[in-house]
Amino acid sequence: MKSVNLQDVIKANIHFDGAATTGGWRPVLCPICHDHGHKGPRAGFLFDGDSVGYHCFNCGHKARYNPGENHSIPAKMREVLEAFNIPSKEWQVIELTHLAGQPHTDVPKEKPASIEPEIIDLPSCFYPLSEATDKLSTLAKLYLESRGINFDEYPFFLSKKTGDKYWDRWYGRLIIPIYKDSKLIFYIGRTLINDTRKYLNPPNNKTKVLYGFDKLFVNKETPLYIVEGWFDAHAINGVAILGNDITKEQRIWLDKSPRKKVYIPDRFGNGFLGAKKAIEFGWDISTPDIGEDCKDISEAVNKFGKLYVVQSINEKTYSGNNALIIARLYCKK
Repeated sequence: MKSVNLQDVIKANIHFDGAATTGGWRPVLCPICHDHGHKGPRAGFLFDGDSVGYHCFNCGHKARYNPGENHSIPAKMREVLEAFNIPSKEWQVIELTHLAGQPHTDVPKEKPASIEPEIIDLPSCFYPLSEATDKLSTLAKLYLESRGINFDEYPFFLSKKTGDKYWDRWYGRLIIPIYKDSKLIFYIGRTLINDTRKYLNPPNNKTKVLYGFDKLFVNKETPLYIVEGWFDAHAINGVAILGNDITKEQRIWLDKSPRKKVYIPDRFGNGFLGAKKAIEFGWDISTPDIGEDCKDISEAVNKFGKLYVVQSINEKTYSGNNALIIARLYCKK
C-alpha cells in the first residue's frame, strides 16, 4: 500500500504561488507571524525525499519532520500545520501508525477532503442578457442601471419559459452565474418582478462556492474585502460568501489568500452571524459609514461613489474584542 506522506497532505492544502527556488524551497507567506508579504514571501517549505522542512526568515520559525527519525510530528511542525489550517485528521494518521507499531507502508493514505466546488452545466433555458432584445431584457437592464451596473460588464443571463414547473421559477429573474477558473460552479436568480422570494438558488451544494476566486491571489498589498452578496462584492472588487454563514470550505479557501481579510457584515438580518465567525478566525471587521438610508455596500457605492465607500471601509476596520462589540452594535435584526 502507498505510504502516508506528509508532503502530499501539505501540497493538497497549501497554495504555492510561484516556482521553487534554486535550492528547492517552495515560497509561502508565514501565517505564524502573519507576514503580509511586503517584501515578498519570506517563508518556505523544503521537500527532500519523505522529509519536510519549514523556515520563515521573517520570524525565524523553523520546523522539520523526518519519518525515519520522528515517531510523532514535532511540536514546531504541528504549529506550522495548524497555522496553515491543515485539518488535523489528515496528518494525525501518520502518528497513529507509529502508535500502533506499524510501518507507514502498511497504512493506506487517507485522501484529503476536496474543497474544489463542483462544475455544473448552464441550463438550456438560460440565454445571455447581452444578446436579448425582449421586454424582460429591458427590465433587467433598467434594474442593473438602477444599481449602477452596465448590463455588458458581467455575463448575466435570463431564462425562457419552458412549461416545466421547476425551471419556470427562473423566468422573470436576472441570473448571475458564478465561476471558478472560467468554469460554472453556481448561479443566482434575482427577481425582476413582484415575487415574494427575492433570490433563488439551484439545488447544488454551495458550501465550497465563493464569488471572486480570482481575487484571492492578486493585489496582495491590499485587503481582501469579504461580504455576503454578489452585488456588494462586485461593487468593491471583493469576495462574496453568498449567504450570512462562512462554511468550513470557504474559510479554507479564504485563508489560502495572503491578503489581509476584512469582513463587512450586512447591517440588517443575520449579519452578526458571519461577523462573529470572522472574528474567531482572526480576521478584521469593517463597519463603514454608509448612512441609515443605504441597506448595503452596493447601494452606498451607487450613492456616494466607490472611492468614499472604500475609504470608509478602511477607516472603520477593527480587530479582536473591539471588533466584536462594534459589529454587534452595527448589525441590526
